[in-house]
Amino acid sequence: MKKTLRTTPYPIGTERRRKRIAISLRYGWASNYREAVAQVVAANKRARNTPIPGERCGAKTRRGTACQCKALSNGRCKLHGGKSTGPRTAEGKKKCTANLPNVSRSAQARHEV
Repeated sequence: MKKTLRTTPYPIGTERRRKRIAISLRYGWASNYREAVAQVVAANKRARNTPIPGERCGAKTRRGTACQCKALSNGRCKLHGGKSTGPRTAEGKKKCTANLPNVSRSAQARHEV
């Protein structure tokens, strides 16, 4: 299922884009023209990657069809949000190794701070 893309707020060569660059320079949000253009390009990318409200997830299901759940802010549904990245902090890693059934003492000692 092909996702529909949101239109960019500042298309290349438009008056809106020129105004946005001028505003960035005037208020000091950008120190030079190149940085102002980079900010506008980043705003366009963010707008393109934001899913349209009510858009479908589109992930492939077990049946082989596209998922019909509504997309969340990350573009996927609550069922197909992606795999967990695991614990990030030392405290989280310590809890994770303590909860595993067959963990050696050396593995637990590695995650203690």
